[in-house]
Amino acid sequence: MGQVRIAQLGDRQQFADVKAVLESDYPGFSFTVTSVNGETAFRSENGGMRVFWLYRGEGEVFLPKGYRTQEGDGMQLPGIYQAEQAGREFADSIRLLKSRLADLVPAAVEPVRAIVGRLRGEAFIGDIAGDLWKLEHVARPWSQDAALAEALVYLFSAYRTQGYSIKQADSYEPLMAGDQLIACGAEGIRVRGRFECLALEKADRKTSHVSTARRLRYLLDTAGGCNPHFAPFRRLPLTWYMSRPGESGDGFNFVNSHVVNIPRETSPTHFHPARPINGGIAQTEMYLVLDPRTYQLNTSGRPASLIVFPDLRDLRLHEEYSLQPGTFVYIPPGTGHRGLDVFVNVLTIPGFKPHNELYLDRDIHDRAEGDAPCNEAFLGAKNYARLEDLT
Repeated sequence: MGQVRIAQLGDRQQFADVKAVLESDYPGFSFTVTSVNGETAFRSENGGMRVFWLYRGEGEVFLPKGYRTQEGDGMQLPGIYQAEQAGREFADSIRLLKSRLADLVPAAVEPVRAIVGRLRGEAFIGDIAGDLWKLEHVARPWSQDAALAEALVYLFSAYRTQGYSIKQADSYEPLMAGDQLIACGAEGIRVRGRFECLALEKADRKTSHVSTARRLRYLLDTAGGCNPHFAPFRRLPLTWYMSRPGESGDGFNFVNSHVVNIPRETSPTHFHPARPINGGIAQTEMYLVLDPRTYQLNTSGRPASLIVFPDLRDLRLHEEYSLQPGTFVYIPPGTGHRGLDVFVNVLTIPGFKPHNELYLDRDIHDRAEGDAPCNEAFLGAKNYARLEDLT
């Protein structure tokens, strides 16, 4: 079980320390902080895929005519974009599912309703990877009707080609904290303004499976995870991609990003096991803390913090860390944790692996005997930890 590392990104020595740990744990990764003051171009440093996450300030990115993006299922994209017509087979599958929601098992209805809601006339808008991730967590069969079950399986192989809008002219577009940019190979992304970014590059990954820019305002809120409320702030710039239900290993993913407001009432204590449940590499979670005022979120004056359980064999032992905008936290596999009242970009390597989150609140309640905090709302949570996972 590794040690949690915390750095204020403006403190060079603190960041150097956490950078050394991450790059040691993940050879071939490059971890940097970069600032923009004026106009420049974002590029990879080692010819790989480099992801930039804005955490402070604002600016603009130049996106050319012909640029394609799966944004727009949240706030509508500007009129300079034109949505692509959905493929016929894909659209037929969406319409079938929309007309037969009542014939799905109850747990499948919510993610499928979110998927079919993206069909707007003849166009399909947005990225449904996060909803397919949620559907993957629903036990099959998803329907007793063979045609519906087949349509759902088909979506896993087709969604990466659908949901795009195409830009009709060159222009700069606004950026703000929480947004994401990706540069690959020799590509340069023109940016300008005054802002700060955290960046992660994987040298042997030469292309990206998502578009250059993901702006939070253009992404749909999706309830789930640490914010299952019906009106959450939970947006997924870069989430888990799979080609079929039940896929094991790591697939397309080397890092994921979910931007989420985590109130203490809906935040479960959990960990990601050092031996991943469905293979691949172990999951490291990282917090990049954002300022909730950027999106006018009401925190009721409650301070943000993180509770950590560094030794799963002794759940009495816990630590609580205060969090502020610009705080970065590195949480190794096998470390219990629970965010409290924090607005955060949750980053994971290699990503939010399906079925790989185990809950601890029941164990804390039963084993710590009141010496450690737990969320009693999750005492009956499914996917709770087993003794072998704790040791």
